[in-house]
Amino acid sequence: MNQKTLIAILVVVVIILIGTTVYFTTINKASQPVAQTQPVNQEQEARPLADCSKLGSSWTQFSNSGTSLSFCYRTSWGTTELKETGISPEAMVGTIYYISFSDAPAQPLVNNNPYPLIGYSTLDFQSLGDSDVGPGMDWKALDFSKSETELALLFPNENATAQKLTVNGKQILKVNRDLIEPLSGERITPLDYFMPDVVINGATYNLHIIGSPEQEADLDKLLESMVF
Repeated sequence: MNQKTLIAILVVVVIILIGTTVYFTTINKASQPVAQTQPVNQEQEARPLADCSKLGSSWTQFSNSGTSLSFCYRTSWGTTELKETGISPEAMVGTIYYISFSDAPAQPLVNNNPYPLIGYSTLDFQSLGDSDVGPGMDWKALDFSKSETELALLFPNENATAQKLTVNGKQILKVNRDLIEPLSGERITPLDYFMPDVVINGATYNLHIIGSPEQEADLDKLLESMVF
């Protein structure tokens, strides 16, 4: 065997060895499991918001980074403001938050107050003196196993009628009141919605909406749109 033939054989052997190595390396890589990256479901992470699309252009969505509460309201009521009560900490137990509307119309049936007004208070909330919060209702006495006639008695010295509602799985007491306002001596007829034990920002609150009987249809829709 001459030298040229030997070199040719060696070249062929080297090529075969290189090809075999590349082949088995490729097979091994292909057989190894590839880590799958799970897409992030942004819809699951995003907090739910009220859907106002079916109510038309005259309705606006309320959402605020300071609260998980969201709902739909009349655009004509203006912009919203979320704020904690101005009561000093020494004059209250717990706390209460308000959502007000910049252009809420003055209500002749409720002392010309600009309503609606939404408030949600901690379960232990109690004002200890003169404040921006009236005595309100005894939330602990709100027992939905009682009749509507019995629940109306939670508002003594008032000609009150109560209606029990269930909206989106939550129990609500809707109350039409008729009374003489102590400070002004004027007759007022507010419309109230009391919703106990709602979870907002991971904590439990009692929610109250006050308005005028003239706003009843709009407040019913606002209530139905609420997302916590």
